[in-house]
Amino acid sequence: MFAIALASVMPGFAQVEKAAMRTTGISCGTCAAVSEIYLRQLGGIDKISISMSKEAIMVSYKPGAAFQPKAIREALKKTDVGIVQLQISARGRIQEQSGKRFFLAGMDKFAVTASPDSLQLPVGMPIVVEGILNDQAMPMELKILTFKPVK
Repeated sequence: MFAIALASVMPGFAQVEKAAMRTTGISCGTCAAVSEIYLRQLGGIDKISISMSKEAIMVSYKPGAAFQPKAIREALKKTDVGIVQLQISARGRIQEQSGKRFFLAGMDKFAVTASPDSLQLPVGMPIVVEGILNDQAMPMELKILTFKPVK
């Protein structure tokens, strides 16, 4: 019983697990290779996949790793690569505060933006979400596209 309770509060449980980015300016092998080098220097990143034809980057994080979208933007800016859209996959919980909903994933807190009415987000229950992130807002805003309970 104690192990289950401990697992629910451990940083590895609740975190951003993947970030997919639509980009601009990553159309050659050199800028893709240099972008990967800069991203690897951030730490906490497990895998990086770059598609020049789709101008997209996918990163997955090690358990317990911090999600730092500002650092990703700064690393890519060094090679003149911009992020057009940022989508994340994360484990966490929905929490209500002052009539607003937030998604908590480890140390990250996202304001949940308007989603389709059919998306009934369970409050307090562990879930995995996929959503589009506005990391320029404070707090960051997350438009949840899909979710599923954690089993």
